[in-house]
Amino acid sequence: MNKHLFIVSLFGVAACQHQAPPTAVSTDAAAPITVAAPAGSAGPAALPSPFTAADTLTAPMRDLLRQVDLSALLCGAEQNGRPFFDGFFGPDHYRFSVAFTEVKRDSLRPENYIVRGKCRYRQNIRPFTGVISAKQITDLELHGDLMGLVEESVTNSDTAAARYQRAVKHVRTYSLRARFTASETKAENSGVFDGEAILNFFVTPDHVTGYAVEPMLNKKLPARGDRFLLRGSRLNLTTGQIKSFVVATNVFSAAPDVYKDFGIGDRGGEINPKYAKLGWNEAWENEEWWADSPKPSLNL
Repeated sequence: MNKHLFIVSLFGVAACQHQAPPTAVSTDAAAPITVAAPAGSAGPAALPSPFTAADTLTAPMRDLLRQVDLSALLCGAEQNGRPFFDGFFGPDHYRFSVAFTEVKRDSLRPENYIVRGKCRYRQNIRPFTGVISAKQITDLELHGDLMGLVEESVTNSDTAAARYQRAVKHVRTYSLRARFTASETKAENSGVFDGEAILNFFVTPDHVTGYAVEPMLNKKLPARGDRFLLRGSRLNLTTGQIKSFVVATNVFSAAPDVYKDFGIGDRGGEINPKYAKLGWNEAWENEEWWADSPKPSLNL
């Protein structure tokens, strides 16, 4: 494995809100979610799953999941004070956001993480509960200079810098594929989700974890080299409509699934003005929508 890595947020992982943990639930990570048919429809609706029965964890993968707790990383990679993921929803590709307000590892099945959160579409905010179930872990080759983050002129081998320097030589980087299933709080036009979560992370010999990120987005890497990417489908339990969604820590890593020209210029972080009407005119406002509980009013 290439040990020259670009890794951020070693000790600065965003923490979730401390709440009573949701009840653990077990799911078959290969079976599609099937629900009763909405009134007037022809039959039961099923969400497509990106996983098959062949997507199973090996013994080494399970050992790693027992050794490290990824809940803080899954909880919402805070970026610029914004602890949520941004992206796109439905055929009009309107702005869509997901926030995990609580993530807790299942004590009996460490491959499962029980989650609570909220999603936002236009002015509609809906709470949900669900499960992120690990299905595959692979070695991740990144390109960057982790050693550049380490002070090279260390004379006292007992200093924290020296210990860190020794540790990073043995840092391992991985990419996690997991199934995300969730149900929104029951209400008119509430829905269920089924999708794929991709988390790029590193582990030190002391089992410290953090995000593994490329300095530039790379379409050849999982999540395009970003920290976290989530994509899948949502079923409206009232209408039976199924719509796709994709969100990521960095919206520009989610955008290629929808728009090739979403970002413009060479500076990065600049959204094409022609997409402002799809909710991106408010992209950098500091509204803490995930902390509120407004009554749902619009259809997804």
